[in-house]
This record gives sequence, C-alpha cells and structure tokens, in this order.
Amino acid sequence: MKSIRIMLKQITTSKKGIILYTTLMGLFYMWFVSIFDPIFFEDFEALLESYPEAIRQMIGEFYSLSTIGGLMNIYLFSMSLFFFGVYFTLKASQDIPREIDNKTIDIMLSKPIKRWEFSLGKYLYHIVSAVIILLGVMLAVILGILIMPTVAPNEVPWAEFLTAFLVMILLNLCIISTGFFFSTFLDTKKSLVLSFGVIIFFYAVGQFWQSFGENMEGIKYISIFYYSDMSNLLVNSNWELVPLKISFLSIYSIGLTVASVIIFNKRDIPV
Repeated sequence: MKSIRIMLKQITTSKKGIILYTTLMGLFYMWFVSIFDPIFFEDFEALLESYPEAIRQMIGEFYSLSTIGGLMNIYLFSMSLFFFGVYFTLKASQDIPREIDNKTIDIMLSKPIKRWEFSLGKYLYHIVSAVIILLGVMLAVILGILIMPTVAPNEVPWAEFLTAFLVMILLNLCIISTGFFFSTFLDTKKSLVLSFGVIIFFYAVGQFWQSFGENMEGIKYISIFYYSDMSNLLVNSNWELVPLKISFLSIYSIGLTVASVIIFNKRDIPV
C-alpha cells in the first residue's frame, strides 16, 4: 500500500530525531523513578495541599505522591501535553503546509498516487513515530520500577499503570489528529495557531471545569483532556468511566482522521 510506503520513508528519514527524543525523555522519566521516596513525598504531599486550587486541578482530581502510580500521574500523565503534545502538535500541524510551501508536494502528487494515500501516509507517520516515542518512555519507566531500590514492583498496580499509559497514547493521538486536521486545509501559520488554540482551549476546559459555574460544568465533556484524566484510576484504583474515556478518545481520533483525508482529497492544489 502506497500510504505505508510513504509512512516508512518518513520514519526512515526522521529516525535519528525519533531515537534521540525517545532516549532523552526515557532517561528523564527513569530519573523521576529513581528519586521516588515514599517517606519524603508524604511530607511533600502535605505541602501540595497548601497550593492554590488551580494548581492542584492541573494534576487531576485525585493525587498522591507516596505511591509510584500517584507520582507518575503528576509528573508524567498529567504533564503529557507539555512534554509530548507540544512537540507532536508542532510536527503534525506543519507537515503538509510545508510540503506545499516548498513545492515538494507537486512532485509527490504528480506521481501515480492518490491524494488520500498521500495524506493517510503522512498521518500514519506521525502516529507511528508518536507510538514509538511513548512506548520507549513506557519501557524506560517500567525498567526504572524494576531496577530502582526505592520502588517495590510488587506494590505497583500494573493493570492501572498500563491502562494509564494506553490513555496517554490515545490522548497524544488525539492531539496529533487535531494538528493534522488543520494542516490539510490551512497554511503553515494558520494551521499552527488554530491547532494550539484548540488544544489549549481543550486543556483549560478539561483541567479547570470545576472552577466554572454549576450550569457550565457540562462543557467538560467536549474536552479530550477531561477524558484523559486517570488520577482516580491511579490513586484509588477506580475503573469507573475508564472504558468510556478510552472509547471517546478513540472515536475522536478516528473521526478527525477520516475528516482530514476527505478534506485533503477535495482540496484544490494545482500540480
């Protein structure tokens, strides 16, 4: 399939960057695991209680620093947008517009390849590279849990932990899908601005919905970040709504992917 060939070619071209970013983030989070100390973080958790409500809402409705799951919820899962989402948005929202600006898309579309194959191949590249990076980070964290003396692997809620990783991957796929969607019909600057604008709006709604008036709290259901909050699962092992959240994030990505391919297929690009 030509889309797969386009994806593989882009992965090959970008492999050094993917490996470097994966290595840096993997080491960064392995370091977080190495500094885990239940006794020390119990005192820090008391300090966290004194923080403003807005700060505490950024890390989820529930939090705990005395467990490895709670620590990763604060420093990995709730910070996913800043450590991964921004990077993926920059890449996905500017890919196709840059191809158009540099006129390289003319050469590509003059070949026997359909528009939908080209756009799908581009999208798959961003998805696969993101999954490689996030799986690399996940393996680094798991390795840290297994080898660091301050962590007891038998006390880690593995089912909840791995499910939270899955949701983090799905969230970042939603972020990529958002950036890629705008890239299929806007120029570089507009695509970047709108992508970040929508994602920041979603983040504000998903994280701070409790600060809204009671009649406005329902707006949380439109935000992908509301559905990515796994704090209740990681801190309290509460699986309520987890299947619904996974379903929403999956449907969001699939829906935007289909819309992106259709829009790009109909876009007027003289070749």
